[in-house]
Order: sequence, then C-alpha cells, then structure tokens
Amino acid sequence: MRLVASTALALAASSAGAQAPPPWNPAAPENRQVLSTFNYETVESVLTQIRAQFVRRGTAERPALDVTFPNRRRAAILFGNCERAGAACKAISIQALWNRPTGPAAARLPAAVQAFNQRYAFSRAYLTADGRPALQRYLTADFGFIRGNLAVNLLVFANQSDRFAAEVIAAR
Repeated sequence: MRLVASTALALAASSAGAQAPPPWNPAAPENRQVLSTFNYETVESVLTQIRAQFVRRGTAERPALDVTFPNRRRAAILFGNCERAGAACKAISIQALWNRPTGPAAARLPAAVQAFNQRYAFSRAYLTADGRPALQRYLTADFGFIRGNLAVNLLVFANQSDRFAAEVIAAR
C-alpha cells in the first residue's frame, strides 16, 4: 500500500512539474540576451517561452518547425542560410498557408490579399503559385537577434495570422 501511495505521489509531482511554463514576461532579463544564430535550440526555447507547441521537420541541412501558437494558429518556421548542418542559421521564414478557395471566392482573393498588405506591413500576404493564400515574415540574424524581439515577432505573426484568417479567408 505504501509503495502504491508513494508511486501515486511521485507521478502527481512529476505531472505537476510538467505543466506549462509561466506566461511570457516581456520584462524578463533573458529577453535581452542576444541569440548569435537561429537553430532548433534557440528558436524552440523562445517558442516554449511563449507557450507555442512545435514539432521538428525538415532535414539537418534544411531544418524546419511545424508550430502551433497559443491562439491555435499554425505556421512553419523554415531555417535559411545555414551552416554546420543546420546548427548555425542566419535567417528564418515564418509561413502560414491556407487552402485554395473555389468558385467566386477565388476571384475575390487577389484583391483581398492586396488590401490586407496595404493595411498591414508587419508580414507579407500573397498567393502561392497554385492559388493558396499565404502569410510570411522573414527575419535575419546576420549579427545576432535579441531573444525578446524574436518572441514578439512570433507572437505578432500569430496575431497577424488570426487577422488574415478573419479579414481575408473568412470574408471570402
């Protein structure tokens, strides 16, 4: 009986320790840290900090992450200009993609994407070659990137993605 109770307490303590990290604190001192490069570890640590979920994708030479932000919007983070098999990348591209519309909505989509770009400059909205609406933000770290700025860029992209879905996708 004691063994069962001890095991139950240990499991409860370990699952309590596995809870979500505290909410992102913009004033935290680590947000002033300079990330010398983008790689899985540096980007994943910020994604964890802002409570995003992620899965590694791609290859060692072309790393990528499949991300779900706290607002449930999904995006891909593609690492670019990488050296040392993806361990030191100088750029990331954050991209969200939606299904291609059909019927009259497809004809209205180019104007809606253009209007979105005129209203918001943070990220670029566009249509892929096969007609799917997309949103992209490109960041470079040639001389480093401030950790807090990366967190803000990711959170704002998630918000822009929400806006794009509401103003362009749902308005079809």
